[in-house]
Amino acid sequence: MSNIWCRRLPAAAVGVVAFACAVASPIAAQRAQARENPFDGNWRIFNSSETCMVKRAPWHLTVRNGVVAGGGDHPANGSIAATGMAGWTRPAMVDGRPVSYSGTFRGNVGSGTYVATDHGCSGSFTARRE
Repeated sequence: MSNIWCRRLPAAAVGVVAFACAVASPIAAQRAQARENPFDGNWRIFNSSETCMVKRAPWHLTVRNGVVAGGGDHPANGSIAATGMAGWTRPAMVDGRPVSYSGTFRGNVGSGTYVATDHGCSGSFTARRE
């Protein structure tokens, strides 16, 4: 379903009434919302695990338009919704196998868990906006 917005333009010299109309589609609204993601910016992630080979590791994450990127040599791929729900994958530092992250972000902080299924290990993370 589309929303149609119209506004009356100033009358022309010949007295014709004109209107300018635009169509706002749900897709356009979603794109506009994505550009206004409150979690866009640079984040510092702190991993902590008792069972994984890498016990503790800080790294950087970048969020643009809600899309997660960054991670240096081990790039992250995923998203953080405007609601704060987050999910991404990232290659493990040791062998590059996938590690899945999920969590919640609020304001300038975030937290959650990660699982490296291929390694049979898991851990938690905290995040802080830089």
